[in-house]
Amino acid sequence: MDTSPIEIKTKRGYRWPFSRGLVVESLVRAGMRLEDAEALARGLEAQLIAEGRRTITPDELKGRLLETLRELGHAEVARRLARQLVSFEEIWIEGPEGARPFSKGVLARSLEEAGFELPEAYRIAQAVEERLRQAGKSRVPEDLLETTIHAAIADHAGEEALWRYKDRRHLMGAVFVAEPEGEPRVPFSKGILAQSVMSAGLSPERAYRIAREVERELLEEGRRVISRPELRERVFERIREEAGEDLARRYLLLRMARRLERPLHILIGGVTGVGKSALASALAWRLGITRLVGSDAVREILRATVPKELVPSLHVSTFEAWRVLAFYERRKTPTPKRVVRGFLDQAARVAVGLRAIQERSAREATSLVMEGVHVVPPQLAHAYKDAVIEVPMIVVLEDEETHRSRFLYRERETGAKRPKERYLKHFQEIRWIQEYLIELAEATGIPVIPGEDHDKAVEKGLEVIAERIAGVGPLEVET
Repeated sequence: MDTSPIEIKTKRGYRWPFSRGLVVESLVRAGMRLEDAEALARGLEAQLIAEGRRTITPDELKGRLLETLRELGHAEVARRLARQLVSFEEIWIEGPEGARPFSKGVLARSLEEAGFELPEAYRIAQAVEERLRQAGKSRVPEDLLETTIHAAIADHAGEEALWRYKDRRHLMGAVFVAEPEGEPRVPFSKGILAQSVMSAGLSPERAYRIAREVERELLEEGRRVISRPELRERVFERIREEAGEDLARRYLLLRMARRLERPLHILIGGVTGVGKSALASALAWRLGITRLVGSDAVREILRATVPKELVPSLHVSTFEAWRVLAFYERRKTPTPKRVVRGFLDQAARVAVGLRAIQERSAREATSLVMEGVHVVPPQLAHAYKDAVIEVPMIVVLEDEETHRSRFLYRERETGAKRPKERYLKHFQEIRWIQEYLIELAEATGIPVIPGEDHDKAVEKGLEVIAERIAGVGPLEVET
């Protein structure tokens, strides 16, 4: 193992450890026998260490190699090495989007995406690098790189493989999206674009069709780089043609959510069985929010840390919490008032943990989606509330039969781990809690989301979020 303390330092200030392997590779490429190359590399490293060298530039290292080769009588190897770009010198690829360092690994992954098996992709990438270094060019135009790739594929995999690569390369394109100043360009992705279009409420089929059409336009125009604002404006126009002005403007608003100065905190409340979790997952996915918090999980943590004797309402179901309250413990009959009071007592206990999560997310400027029966927005006010854009909503099921049927579906989905009988036995209590939540929503202006149809619930949820974002600042296509 190479333990040399010497570093190679480039003009850009990048450093990496001196490697005898790179020196040997360069000498062998220039025609030197492996044994002689290894001996020369060891000798050169020993000289640098004896001199106390800590860094050396690629130009200096190449100069020392050429000098040593001539002293040892390897004039022909020195002549070839002088014409080549040695392994520790950088190759730059020049294109419309600027210059970038050549990377054998990146090229191999690109070849893999074009249909080559990974070992073959790396062999071809290695051959491309060999050709570029032998040509001795430190700055290579993109068209020359592509020509070199074609030649390497033809030599290593045959003409048929080259035809397949060209066909797939044409379909893949090579479009980059230019981010705001200071951020790196990223490859255009139909999948990512389709997801952003779906966030506005379009179906996956329509979203992917729009993404394909945008990609085809860019390829036909010969575009290699498109700015993020221009791409967004193109998509806006496509959605407006496809689905109308309202959905197109919602797309822009929801794209704004990713670059707002304040993070989004989406709070989804509702009783058990109405579809909160499904709605929360759908909204989080469409908005690219990775932090999804369920209040049941927070309650379980509190149960594990707070003894039952201390806070008994934490250790029963929400619709049974009224039974363990001291002033109701002798009364066996549930009433709307008793059930709601037990529910609010448990929700207030769980709110301690939910507020802590919100506060930390606010301090870290992280968006989140929080869902659960304990998500009662008036109880979740916290010290950092002004640092976030809070979007509360309550999911309800007006139809009782639909609500009952949800417990049967959930029993099947969980393999009877959540049996329907238990919930149906307390169905009236669950409905009383929902009635309270609806009254609370009406009194405080919290949007109510009908949960009978999942797709419509997602549509309504996105509409609520878009309206809330629209109230934060002006809508601009360039955002």
